[in-house]
Amino acid sequence: MKINVSEIIGTESADYINFEAGGTKAIQMSFEYLNRLKEASDPKSFNVVRTNIPVYKRLNIKDHISFYNKWYDRKFNIDDLMKQFKLEDAGKTRLADAGDELNQRLGFVYSLLCEQKHILFIEPFFQATRENIHLFHKLKEQLNDQGKSIVVAVTKTEDAFLVQPEIMRLTQYGLQEVETEDDSPADNDSHISKIKVKAEDKTLFVNISDIEYLESNEGKVFINISREKFVMESTLQEAEKKLGSHGFYRCHRSYIVNLHKVREIITWSKNTYSVVIENPEESKIPLSRTKYNEIQERLITL
Repeated sequence: MKINVSEIIGTESADYINFEAGGTKAIQMSFEYLNRLKEASDPKSFNVVRTNIPVYKRLNIKDHISFYNKWYDRKFNIDDLMKQFKLEDAGKTRLADAGDELNQRLGFVYSLLCEQKHILFIEPFFQATRENIHLFHKLKEQLNDQGKSIVVAVTKTEDAFLVQPEIMRLTQYGLQEVETEDDSPADNDSHISKIKVKAEDKTLFVNISDIEYLESNEGKVFINISREKFVMESTLQEAEKKLGSHGFYRCHRSYIVNLHKVREIITWSKNTYSVVIENPEESKIPLSRTKYNEIQERLITL
């Protein structure tokens, strides 16, 4: 099963989004491309999982799951499904009264019950709770073990890295693997307290201590401070050199975090980790498997 990229980007392309049995792909793309992907999706060929799955509002959650279990002639134990997706206490909740968190879990259940072997997840982490992200990872492993193919389409690079370490990006030039900068150690520069950034047509000087994290995306380095993004005219390796002695750490080939802003580290699966930033959004920054032990040592001695 595959989707022609030309249908999404609107220009000729030899690329395809391939659904491979027992495999998972994570693809970052713009909102525009995401909407076109939805339109190009044939529901007869694969299951498209969104937060707003088709539901019967008068049913309660347990009856809804039972309905689809019978509809697809599956033999799942309903109580086991309720337990797996943390729905035991919500079984009698009417779907009309279910919030985003419960609806998202119903989408996960639906992907397990559906008969299609190819599954497309659209923004599975949008406003997702930590518990739901954990549930997604367990579901992903379960679906892959069943030989089902998964494609996860998201608009944020961080969300793509929540799925797995290797991700792709869909642009006007087609489908490309996300390349990250070399993460070889850089010398530190401890004699600065501010750095220069760009904001539209202005040049600003921001306090280093205010920076939450830096990310490399499509050849640019972005600095994140209190819900704002600024462009830094340098490579990530150069930024690492400037900021290393100020408590910043290269946690991933595409990310540098301010260790003073780190709240915790989360393990999603065997090879997928995140650093949680102390901010209102609790931003989840990818953490490379090889950095898992080292960052903990750095945090202890900070």
